[in-house]
Amino acid sequence: MTLHRCWPPLVFSLAALAIVVACKGTDPFVPQATSIQLSATTVNFASIGASQQLTAVVFDQRGDTMAATVVWSSNDNGVATVTPAGLVAAAGNGSTQVVAGAGPVNAQAAVTVAQVAAQIIKTKGDQQTDTVGNTLPIPLAVRVNDGRGNPMQNVTVNLAVIAGGGSLSASSALTDGTGVIPDIFWTLGSTVGPQSVQVSVPAGTAAPVTFGATAASGPPVAVVRQAGDSQSAAVGNPVAIDPAVRVLDAFNNPVANAVVVFAVSAGGGSLTGATDTTGASGIATVGSWTLGAAGTNNLTATVSGTALSFTFDATALVPGAPASVVVIAGDNQTGLIGYAVNFDPSVRVLDAASLPVPNVQVDFVVATGGGSVSGGSVMTAIDGTATVDSWTVGAGANSLTATVTGAGIAGNPVTFSATGAAAAFHIDVRYPLGVTPAQKEVFDSAVAFWERTIFGDLPGAFAMFTAPCGPGTPDINEFVDDVIIFAMLDSIDGPGNVLGGATPCLIRQGSLLPGLGIMTFDTADIATTIALGEFDEIVMHEMGHVLGFGTIWQGLGLLVGPARTGGTDPHFIGSQAVAAFDANGGANYSAGVRVPVENCIGLPPGLPCGQGQFDGHWRETVFGDELMSSYLDTGANPFSVITVAAMGDLGYLVNYAAAQNYTVVNPSALPQLRRAMRPLRDVILRISIIVIDAQGRVVERIPPR
Repeated sequence: MTLHRCWPPLVFSLAALAIVVACKGTDPFVPQATSIQLSATTVNFASIGASQQLTAVVFDQRGDTMAATVVWSSNDNGVATVTPAGLVAAAGNGSTQVVAGAGPVNAQAAVTVAQVAAQIIKTKGDQQTDTVGNTLPIPLAVRVNDGRGNPMQNVTVNLAVIAGGGSLSASSALTDGTGVIPDIFWTLGSTVGPQSVQVSVPAGTAAPVTFGATAASGPPVAVVRQAGDSQSAAVGNPVAIDPAVRVLDAFNNPVANAVVVFAVSAGGGSLTGATDTTGASGIATVGSWTLGAAGTNNLTATVSGTALSFTFDATALVPGAPASVVVIAGDNQTGLIGYAVNFDPSVRVLDAASLPVPNVQVDFVVATGGGSVSGGSVMTAIDGTATVDSWTVGAGANSLTATVTGAGIAGNPVTFSATGAAAAFHIDVRYPLGVTPAQKEVFDSAVAFWERTIFGDLPGAFAMFTAPCGPGTPDINEFVDDVIIFAMLDSIDGPGNVLGGATPCLIRQGSLLPGLGIMTFDTADIATTIALGEFDEIVMHEMGHVLGFGTIWQGLGLLVGPARTGGTDPHFIGSQAVAAFDANGGANYSAGVRVPVENCIGLPPGLPCGQGQFDGHWRETVFGDELMSSYLDTGANPFSVITVAAMGDLGYLVNYAAAQNYTVVNPSALPQLRRAMRPLRDVILRISIIVIDAQGRVVERIPPR
């Protein structure tokens, strides 16, 4: 930049005047705002409340930036507002200009606000339940929002049924000033179960939403045959297929929870399970239908509370002469020498049309083996069966013939085979803390009883362990065959409480059958229980736990719904025990699943019941005084064939004839307050159980349960 020096006036002369005039053009430069440049000249918003910062640069007359105060304004604050710092915010749909001014100049940015649908919110009507074909009581409604949650007006919303059929009062609607569509009514389709409607907005980024509903079947309008019509059977015999009906609504959907009553309407005869309630499939089935007089028999199924019914036809036939005989049960068994086999041999006599023939004599005779029969001459029952009372086997191979009176009968006579085996199961009871002669006599008696009950030999194993049954119990270093039991008579908790406890300590890999176990007995109770004649039953009971009753059930998958994991109806599912339960008074049990195991529910008030009792005993409220229920009753506590059968389900070779007479005390399973019951308990001891292989090696340690 060139500097101009002004000389001081010496003389007022023309020359001096010229100099002064020349210096006047050097006054300071004053910048003036001539233009403004904005950071954006176009601003677009998709949501109310969205904002964008604008900046302005002011230029002078030379094109240089200059410092200047910028004043911001909006031509329509209803569309967009702007702060003194240039922050533009969307206020409503539309277009406007934001102006930045500095002195005589300004610049404008065009602002457009156009909401875009970004969210569909369900406001009512979701997840309802009603009957098929009905209009749901709560209409469907949604609100459409932009990306910042502001409602949008005049947005087209589409609705469509996507599952279950049915219809809507409108397939599209416009949102109002609150972003909500008018109520849409949904009429369910004819399909039972889940149904759904999808709601979408054709423009924007909003994801569709789905309304769900559950359609239940309507009231019964029809009952139809499901199975069991037009059968035939011999007079006095049940039909082969139990009659069943299906209850339907107006759309042919199955109706659940309909009560169906079956009744004989012609021919006589009888029923079991005459009332049934339909399940989800709408099916109800009679328990059984035994035909009456020869000729046409009818059974009518009526839906309770309606006039709906269906009638089954069956023909009762009169059997002809005997034509054949077949084995029903009892062949190829192994029994303990000198005792009856577990399953009595049984045959069925049939005519030429395979109808059972009643009132025909069948003679059961020992053919080989030296055994004996009881009730050897039997007349066939109405179902054509004849069963010998019992067959006691001798040593080795045994055979029994069943001969039907008459000629030309196919298969006559029938021959049954059995093997008589000697007792080979050995229980070795040891007394680490000593025992009196009277006490030992009780243990010896219990051993003899269990060795009559279980008679099959088990594979032996070598065991070498230190205190395998817990601290203070003896070490073991020997070959085990079949089971060793430590009987520990010691102080537990004083008189009148826990009588004793038991558990296996070592069990065999695979079968899980015990090789070593422990029984403990409270010395404070022994004298009293001996005097009352109860100590022998207590010892037998605890010995059963050592042998696996209640202690290896879960490992073998025989206990379902255990109480320790929250089950309310624990039950034993071994097939032998279930059959024995049914045959000894439990066939009509309906309070749960057979065979019921202790759950500590329904016991008399104040009677203790806990971890050592549930899941490991028969249920007290059903079995009562049976020996392996969870409490000791005064008087006899019989050892039932149900318990023997359960030991057979564990994998032992057992002798049903060792059982004592017993009938299920309370098949209705209604809690009974038996005042003669003594509140004396036993427990299943909670210790780790060692699983060993045939060489005595540890393959697993099962923690206490």
